[in-house]
Amino acid sequence: MGRPNNERERVRSMIERAGVAMLINTDQHGSHVGRPMLPLLLDHDPSIYFLTHQSSRKVRQLEARPQVALTFAGAGCYVVVKGSASILRDPALIRRLWSPTYRAWFPRGAEDREATVIRVAVDHVDYWEPPRSRLIRVGHALKALATRRAADTPMRSLDGL
Repeated sequence: MGRPNNERERVRSMIERAGVAMLINTDQHGSHVGRPMLPLLLDHDPSIYFLTHQSSRKVRQLEARPQVALTFAGAGCYVVVKGSASILRDPALIRRLWSPTYRAWFPRGAEDREATVIRVAVDHVDYWEPPRSRLIRVGHALKALATRRAADTPMRSLDGL
């Protein structure tokens, strides 16, 4: 495995390429619930952020039970993040995270009174990145057939992000 900072940058790039996260937490009954969210990353910041509505059910759930998992899949990569969520009502942070895309959810813009930040402090990351080259993937499949051993995409892990 490469140097930790290179690995962290690789994982951050995978998260950006995936584009959507499934935010998974537990509800008041202890059942897992998930919903798609748009992840936001800030330079030189090890947390993952999301904008949401203050009055949403997920905010109440996260305030009561902050442990979360995030899953990302797409663009040939798979990432699972475990961490803890906190709810922030910081107008300066909301403005930093803001992009015009969010007007669909917050018509009043970054100053919308409902705009709230979910900050996920990352404890642990597991990720899989199969070879991007189709030729290499076919070669691995052929080798697996010839040797009668399953092809493997090894999992890598990081503490923090």
